Amino acid sequence: MVLAGKKGLSGQNYLAVYLFVSLCLELYGHYKIYIQEFDFAYLFNYYSIFLLVFFNRYYAKLFPRQLKAIFQYILITILAYIALFVKFYSGNYDNTLGILVCFYFIINALVWFYTRLKNFDEIKIFDDPHFWVSCGLLFWSIFFIFRSIPMFFLQDNDPEFLQILKTMQYCVNIIMYGMFYIALRKFEIAENNTA
Repeated sequence: MVLAGKKGLSGQNYLAVYLFVSLCLELYGHYKIYIQEFDFAYLFNYYSIFLLVFFNRYYAKLFPRQLKAIFQYILITILAYIALFVKFYSGNYDNTLGILVCFYFIINALVWFYTRLKNFDEIKIFDDPHFWVSCGLLFWSIFFIFRSIPMFFLQDNDPEFLQILKTMQYCVNIIMYGMFYIALRKFEIAENNTA
């Protein structure tokens, strides 16, 4: 938020918007759990759509024009699929949405890595804030898919292991947000170097 105040939200590619929406949703979810009301899962359906649109816009600023157009078509296709075949408006979280978001994140992150390595510049990749965002999304997405696809099978056959995966997902979330924090620090360092 401090960095956004210095240079505006565009200074860190609007990452603060994503973090603010995520924080609000997490706090609201924990509040609802605290008061023993579990009727908020549907919000994650809309959050998944927000993630698709947000990260499409995030990476659009980083990709060449041809890739922007391709990813725009991919996003439109995914949103059309969601509108036609996924019950995102229902009261429960639809796991299909999470898997679609993960595959979209993975594709974006891998394409970013490819374009970054192909177009070498003088900035070290570890100093590039987008490296940390892409690593965080890639790490989170792979684990989420690993947890989500066998979830219903594990719920019936090995609920203890499913609970371990759920706990590990919290750790993965913390690691991802840690990587986002590093990205924000890299944005701040880049801002200070240009000032």
